[in-house]
Amino acid sequence: MAIVASLVPFIAAGLIGFLFFQFFRDFEFSVGSSASSRVEHFASLDRRGITDKVGDTLVDRLGFSFDAWKHELMWAQLGGYYEGKTAGSVLGQSVLFGGIGIAYILIVHAISPFYIIGICVAAYYPYLQLHGRADDVREAVKRSLPEAAALIAAEMSAGSSAETAVARAAVLPGPLGNLVRHVVQNAQQSGRLIFSRDLSEGALVEEFTRYRMPQLEAFARQIDLVASKGADGPKQMSEVARGLAREYRSEIAKAAETLGNKLLLPISLYIFVPFMLAIFIPLLASVFTAF
Repeated sequence: MAIVASLVPFIAAGLIGFLFFQFFRDFEFSVGSSASSRVEHFASLDRRGITDKVGDTLVDRLGFSFDAWKHELMWAQLGGYYEGKTAGSVLGQSVLFGGIGIAYILIVHAISPFYIIGICVAAYYPYLQLHGRADDVREAVKRSLPEAAALIAAEMSAGSSAETAVARAAVLPGPLGNLVRHVVQNAQQSGRLIFSRDLSEGALVEEFTRYRMPQLEAFARQIDLVASKGADGPKQMSEVARGLAREYRSEIAKAAETLGNKLLLPISLYIFVPFMLAIFIPLLASVFTAF
């Protein structure tokens, strides 16, 4: 403990120096700079936060790919979360939370397994939050597939082409509409075809496959196949919409059957445990006071 106590001032001084360095590194102390130089400096200024800078630096230095983090971030950004962030940003938050926990342990000399577990949980929390938001977006996309298929089928039945029907689906609210809008815009800007032709894979299948969701990839390939059917396309698309609706209703029925098992743990934690504590704590307190 004496060795740890002697290291506390050096660690605190290092942390304070690092924070001051990060704060003043973006300031440019110059006299009489021209307007053009100030505009150029403002345009090239790195506006990332300290967690973004630290995380991106660690990703570059460590050389790890962080593919799982990037995949989860891609899903979260589809739902409007983490705009302008990278996997390094999430890693920087983990490092920051873990560093604060380590500094607290060293300052108050509270070295124990309980605190070490708390530091690990705090460092893991940013990725856990990212994974939770990505799962929410995945569920929202899965729920939107029958609605998107029904809209595309209705547009094609009204005489619209498959490309026009898919473009109309981009107006749907939520992450699936964002994804379809992204595909349509990229296809228009790059001059690519939305649907596959011969050996050339279309932009829709290629983009949807990147998200590695079986339901989403199957949805894209079904539309891709319908687009090649010509006059039979509207009828085929109606069958696809009805099939997706049946699958969704079946999943809802299965989820309803297992709802009781899923609610067992929350009920135990939020009702049974407080009820038992309310009974036994006064009882134990009276027993201890008697002794």
